[in-house]
This record gives sequence, C-alpha cells and structure tokens, in this order.
Amino acid sequence: MRRIQKGKKHDKVHIENIDIREVLDELNIYYTESGKNVSSGWIGTPCPFCGDDSNHMGINLESKTISCFKCGTSGTVIKYLTEELGSFNKAIEVLGDAVPRELKSFGQSEKERSIKVELPSNASKLITPHHAEYLRGRGFDYKELTEKYKFHFCGPTGKWKNRIIVPVIRQYRMITFTSIAISENTNLRYRHLEEEKSVIPIKDYLFGLEFTDGNSCCVVEGLFDMMRMGDGCVCTFGTKTTSEQKRLLSKFSTVKIVFDGDKAGKVAGEKLANDLAPFCDCKIFDLPEDTDPDQLSAEDIKKIKSS
Repeated sequence: MRRIQKGKKHDKVHIENIDIREVLDELNIYYTESGKNVSSGWIGTPCPFCGDDSNHMGINLESKTISCFKCGTSGTVIKYLTEELGSFNKAIEVLGDAVPRELKSFGQSEKERSIKVELPSNASKLITPHHAEYLRGRGFDYKELTEKYKFHFCGPTGKWKNRIIVPVIRQYRMITFTSIAISENTNLRYRHLEEEKSVIPIKDYLFGLEFTDGNSCCVVEGLFDMMRMGDGCVCTFGTKTTSEQKRLLSKFSTVKIVFDGDKAGKVAGEKLANDLAPFCDCKIFDLPEDTDPDQLSAEDIKKIKSS
C-alpha cells in the first residue's frame, strides 16, 4: 500500500524574533557587517537574484527587509532565502527553526506547554544523608555540585521519590528539569520532566551550555559525564542527538565529541561528527571499551580540553 502524504501546514513565522546572522551562519552563507556597501543596521551579502558578488544585497537587522543596491530587488528575508535555497518551504522551515521555541506560534498541543516550570512539591534544597552518600559514592563533592547546579532532593514518597532533581537553566530561567534515582532498585536511572510541563523539552537543549565560552565545547552523553569534565562541556542526555541539539552545537567553532567507549557511543559519535562537519571543526575522542567520561582521570580530561 502506498501512503500519500498531505502537504505540511506551516505555522506563522515571526521573523522579527530572528537574528538573521545566526541563520546565515548556519547555512554557511557569507555576509559582512561593514564595508562601503553596508549601512548602519544592515549586513551585506552577495545578491542571489542578479549574481552580484560584491555584497550589494542589504539585509536590515531590525525589519528583516532586503534591498539590492545593484538590481533593485526588495522584499523580506523569506524572499531572499527562497531564492538562496531554491524552495519557499525550505526557507520557512529554516526560519521556523531559528525562532526561539518559546516565541513560536504552536498548534494546540504545543500551546498547552507550560510557560513556567514547577519543581516537585516535596523537592527540598536540604540534602539528606542518603543523597549525600550517593554523590560521594560517585566521587563528587556533593556541596560543590549542589551549589553550582542548584540540586534539589526528594525523599522516599511521591512521584519523584528518592531522586536528585537537576534544574536545566537557559538564560537564568529554568526551562525543565531531570532527575537521578539514588536507589539501585529502579529501571529508570534518569527521569525527565514531561514535555508538556517544560518550557523547552530537555532533548531540545544542552545541559551545561551556560558554562561554555561559546567558541569550543566538549559534548558527552550523560549528566555525570558532563559534571566530571566540568565547565566547557555539554550533555545531550543520551546517544541520540536531536536536530535542535545539533543546531546549538553548530554554533561552536570546535566541538569535541567524547561519547562512551561502547559500540553505541562510537557509532553515535561518528554520526554526530559527520552531521556537524559542514559547520564546525569536529574532533572525536575514542574512549576504551566500557569506559565513559565519568571514569576519566583529571589529567585525561585536561588533555582533551586542551587538545
């Protein structure tokens, strides 16, 4: 049986919320912010309509309008990207991805997503001896982690019982949270807040992003891997990397992939490197079999970061 797919209905794209420079960076399209053909508040780029290669196509950073000083073509960035990409649908898709998720015009199910994240009612800032023992057993200074990552702790009752609650912060705002079970009697070591209760789903973000310099980062699978490696490292919460996570990683000049040393980690690391290669310099660090970054020595971590 052959399935006929209906055309995709596009939500309205709020181009006023987009930094067009980020879009051009992601598409690897050259532009300049200065020069004789570039006015204040504009950027200049070659015009795809007349074949100009002298940055006569101006894009206004505020209004997102375009104007070629050579051929006179004008309009919006949608028209410009449609010509560059050869497809109106592709232009809308690219611009839609560039809008911050919390500013998008969603369908009904997305509108129901929370605009504020609430921690579990029984989550406390006070650590219990059991939680402290668990973190010490993993080789961490629980006081240091609690202060830096704003840990909360749930006791032996409720939906999040016997878990460490780890807030995920974006620009000083909690967008979701994950949790770590301290009991061995569980099949679900990590449990994330549901998407509909999150401002941004956890797999659409990178934990630790606020502790990077914006130029280079290490990327690992797990939460404790990231905490072991420290500042400059981000976590994807598993080997599967979403398109939104790849978009965030593509903004770095250098990405160092340090996935687990098992087969799944090696395959996923290779795929991620191939996907990011057109946008940034990627380095893969192959760890020994059955080794993950949480087990690396301080010396090994230093070597990876400085490489």
